Amino acid sequence: MLYGLIKRVQRLAQAYMRLRRLGFGSEGEVLVRSALEHSATAQYAYLTPDGVQRLNATLLAKQREWAITIAESSSVPKMREWADSLDEPVGPGLPPFSGDGIIGTLDTVKFLKTTYKVLSQVGHVSHEAWTDTFEDVDGKLHIRDQPEPSWEHEIVYSLAGFCMLSAWVLARLEGDDAEIDRLHHFGNELHLPWRLDLHLPREKRRFPDDEI
Repeated sequence: MLYGLIKRVQRLAQAYMRLRRLGFGSEGEVLVRSALEHSATAQYAYLTPDGVQRLNATLLAKQREWAITIAESSSVPKMREWADSLDEPVGPGLPPFSGDGIIGTLDTVKFLKTTYKVLSQVGHVSHEAWTDTFEDVDGKLHIRDQPEPSWEHEIVYSLAGFCMLSAWVLARLEGDDAEIDRLHHFGNELHLPWRLDLHLPREKRRFPDDEI
């Protein structure tokens, strides 16, 4: 399960960088937000005591909900049989992602919360749909077809951070000490965190004796 989340972060990062090179960096911000969600969720699932079980329950519940929605819009009886055959989730699922949920638990400096809010502006109907389309030239509004890049450096830096978070989880799962050391060095050089649990009380950490 965790590998699926990690692999998606990798491909989302690759897709964003390709879109950015083609001049679609603004539209690609929705991919960066998705990378944030997947990397932070992977960290929460891996680093909290019952996180993997809660992730499993959430994924099963979402799969069953998706299947039921498909079955209800289909005239094929077997679709409903298929939806009903899926396992019911056992135990609690993950907390909500935003607010006081996953990022509220992991984020000590409001970086994740702020970045999530900024990246959500393109994915949802917001003021950016207007401000990206018009520009002020000598006091007159002019229509522009392509948004001016804004916060590009910060967005790429954030994406690098999300890749770091997921890459560290993968290295831990594989027991790759050399890769872990490389990520620590890289994170220290660029001031990127590789794990988000060290501030939590011991009882809320899966690995309470870890120090780095």
